[in-house]
Formats: sequence, structure tokens, C-alpha cells
Amino acid sequence: MKRGLITVLAFFFLVLSFLPCFGQKVAPEESSSEKKFTSLHKSLLFPGWGQLAEKRYIEGVVFLSAEIFALYQVFSYNHKGNNAYTRYRDADNVAGAVHHRQMTEDYDKKRNQYLLVAAGVWVINLIDIYFIIKNKDDKGKNLRLKFESGKNKSLAFTVSYHF
Repeated sequence: MKRGLITVLAFFFLVLSFLPCFGQKVAPEESSSEKKFTSLHKSLLFPGWGQLAEKRYIEGVVFLSAEIFALYQVFSYNHKGNNAYTRYRDADNVAGAVHHRQMTEDYDKKRNQYLLVAAGVWVINLIDIYFIIKNKDDKGKNLRLKFESGKNKSLAFTVSYHF
């Protein structure tokens, strides 16, 4: 007992002696390398959140409500399937067992379909927010004006348009 206590205390003091090494302050990084929580990140977490952050309220509400509806249906059909499976296990005749087993399979199939719908809404949402951000970043880059001067004191004016 005494030996175990000494071992635990020695381990405790050993850990405490190394703690100052882990508590050193790290120099702050430059603000340009800071990563912000962007609209794309928000939409990655939950569909529609990024669109709402970009003030595209109709799209945001549509994606948000579609995802909530699909997830509600997933949980609803999962619950119904579990109840049907319990009735299948507790069935006292063959006809009842077959009926409840078929209901379980139907509910599981519908649950899986709504899982696929939820994943589809999520993917379409990410594609939408990607193009929103891309178009937002590309604004002003479509029309470019450029002035150049040559070696022989000539002046050039260039207009380019990207679409």
C-alpha cells in the first residue's frame, strides 16, 4: 500500500514538473492567416445557414426547412420501424409476424429514402453556396482596365472583359 502511494505521488509530481513546458505562450499569428468561419463553413454544418448569412433569405429558408423536414421524416420512420419490429418480435401468430415484418421493412425503406433526400439537400446546398461565394469573389473582376507605358514613351490603354 505504501509503495503504491509513493508511486502515485511520484507520477503526480513528475507530471506537475512538465506542466510549465506546455503552458508557454505562442506568438500570435498574423491576422491575414486567420481563418474565418465563412458562409461555406456554416452551410457545411447545416444547410441554409450559409445562405441566411449571405442574406439570401428565401434560399436559406428553403434549404433549412427541406433539411429539417427530411431529418424529421428519418427519425419518424425510424421510430415507426422500431415499433413495428417490436410488434414483429412479440407476434403470437405467423400472419401477424409476416405483416409486422413487412411493415418494418417498408418503414426502413422510407427512412433510407429520406436519408438520401437529406444528403441530396445538403449537397445541393453546398453547390449553391459555393457559386454564391464564387460570384461574390468574382464581382469586379469581370471588367479590367489597364494602363501601360512602353519603353519608347508610348502609352497603352487595355480593356478586358471576362465572362
